[in-house]
Amino acid sequence: MPPEALFNYHSQTSAVDVWACGVIFLSFCAGRHPVFSLNNSSKIKNFTIANLIPLTCLFGSNAVKEIAFKYGYGCLIPDEMQKTKIPWTELCKIQDRQAFDLLDKMLDLDHTKRIKATEVLKHPFFDSIRDEKTKTSPPKQ
Repeated sequence: MPPEALFNYHSQTSAVDVWACGVIFLSFCAGRHPVFSLNNSSKIKNFTIANLIPLTCLFGSNAVKEIAFKYGYGCLIPDEMQKTKIPWTELCKIQDRQAFDLLDKMLDLDHTKRIKATEVLKHPFFDSIRDEKTKTSPPKQ
């Protein structure tokens, strides 16, 4: 769930859709779905906390606290939780610099800094697909 939805931000945009696509892309890159899940026997019933834990595990408590504050919330996270982001290289089976750059941009915690959908399609990660399409497409008349 994107942070702006988790923290009930009043003016959500299509950035929530980019976040959702970023989560799917992360699942492909990591080779698993869901990327993070709480144990089915988890006693956590609070919706916000249950969604905050995976965000904190991925992005670190410092970044989550910062974005919570931006959306008008305080956020108490136990000191035992990691403070910094897990590098994509540790999480993903696919080791591609352009994929990591795209993940950074699609999963930016700040929706105002998150890449736009049209920019995602122009990202260099997709250059090989565009190049291949150009090679196989018949010339336009």
